[in-house]
Amino acid sequence: MTAWTTRAWPIGLAAAVVIGAAAPARAAPPAAAAGTARVVLRSTDPDTGAPLSGARFELWRETNDLAGPQRTGQAPDERQDGVCVTDAKGTCTVELATGEAYYWVQIAVPAGYERPDEPFTGFNLGEAAARDGLVVNVANRREGAAYSGAIRVRTKDGKTRSPLPGAVFELWKETNGTARLQTGGVDADQRARPGCATDADGTCDFGRLADGPYFLVETDVAEGYVLPEDPVTGPLLLDGTVGRRLVVTFHNKRHERIPAVDEPEGKQDDGRRARDARTGAPVE
Repeated sequence: MTAWTTRAWPIGLAAAVVIGAAAPARAAPPAAAAGTARVVLRSTDPDTGAPLSGARFELWRETNDLAGPQRTGQAPDERQDGVCVTDAKGTCTVELATGEAYYWVQIAVPAGYERPDEPFTGFNLGEAAARDGLVVNVANRREGAAYSGAIRVRTKDGKTRSPLPGAVFELWKETNGTARLQTGGVDADQRARPGCATDADGTCDFGRLADGPYFLVETDVAEGYVLPEDPVTGPLLLDGTVGRRLVVTFHNKRHERIPAVDEPEGKQDDGRRARDARTGAPVE
């Protein structure tokens, strides 16, 4: 089987996915047997973070090395026994063998909520999951809800202020009432949108947002630039008083190349002129 790394597949706005180790000790799943891991499926409203009961899921194990679950055809993946139904806390818990990749496939949504555009959520179980457990968060949007808020991200070169394409941001909704952003565990905030990369004009837009506080997380930068020490910005409040759209500008710094200790002075090739350490004069 193809080797896997822990990741989540963004599968549409109605089912934004968050995968992370169950961080708080009070919230972590109980210890699992050797060679297995506890997996908590958490169903929530992406705008409020409220738990959703009555969501129904099938579990499939990846067996054919093809992207996404194949449930029919000559070489389908392997369906596991039973159906997982979320309880009053919006969760259901299973124990699975580690070293495997799986998919949750949503077959029914809670009353009053929309079906996701793509109903599957992929995850895999490695050593960290065996040690800490894994939480997979699947969100469903309420039927008929109007979302007219938006956040626009602009990125610029920190020195020249020219537009900077290629920076990637995620958008998270503050839903757990705890200061700062929490991205893992059964009490995590809600990822409202998957990654958005800035275009040639240095912008990307997150639309169809409900009112409330949000966090922007810069996850990648253009080549030659560095991530800020703290990639999280927020909370940013959408409350209808600013035309229901916020514009947030980021300034990324270029990577400063440090020459190796055995590199002769004056031979740096990064476009900067070396200077004499004593006088500060340029060295040719």
